[in-house]
Amino acid sequence: MKLDAVIFDMDGTITDTEKFYNRTWPLAFAACGYPDFTREDALMQRSLNHADAQKLWGSRYGEDFSFETVHQYNTKLVLALMEKEGIETKPGLDQLLTYLKDHKIRAAVATATKLDRALERLKTVGLENAFDTVISASMVKQGKPHPDVYLHVCKELGADPAHCLALEDSPNGIRSAHDAGCITVMIPDLTMPTPDIEPLLYDWAGDLSKVIPLIERLQAE
Repeated sequence: MKLDAVIFDMDGTITDTEKFYNRTWPLAFAACGYPDFTREDALMQRSLNHADAQKLWGSRYGEDFSFETVHQYNTKLVLALMEKEGIETKPGLDQLLTYLKDHKIRAAVATATKLDRALERLKTVGLENAFDTVISASMVKQGKPHPDVYLHVCKELGADPAHCLALEDSPNGIRSAHDAGCITVMIPDLTMPTPDIEPLLYDWAGDLSKVIPLIERLQAE
């Protein structure tokens, strides 16, 4: 088959930044009066849109819970942590981007992060010109795990989702890409594929360079 594009999630897939959120979410929840929020809870928060996060944690903490308040506090914490410790890209990214450029396969980003922050983050790691388009979940009606952000990327590219490879590290992102009709590959970051996620995957790869043989397999099908 002909591959129209490769669509990357950002945090935890392009940039090694999901680890920061896993550290700061419990601190943010605790500062807002919810000290029982754990790092395991934070794993469920990965790429989750605000409305669904409000429902999820509101069911635990009650009708007075405000996810927006926690989110704003967390944003301050995570930006400070990134400033202090720096941002690195994930292993294999350079090799994969070079391969895509050499083989004239378009590359795009579908991120849960607000667009201005996503663009700034990509610029920080020297990738401001590496992608054909960058689409934020803030630009669509519903963020991940809903398919809107991936459908928007495909529309921007004029690409068929069934001919686009989506690279994701989180269950919410995988569900989003799969439900949009993309070919979905997990690049594990903080967690490995689980039994409920495995049926949604074409495959998984240990790092981004190992996506290259998967692309070649797809192209041969």
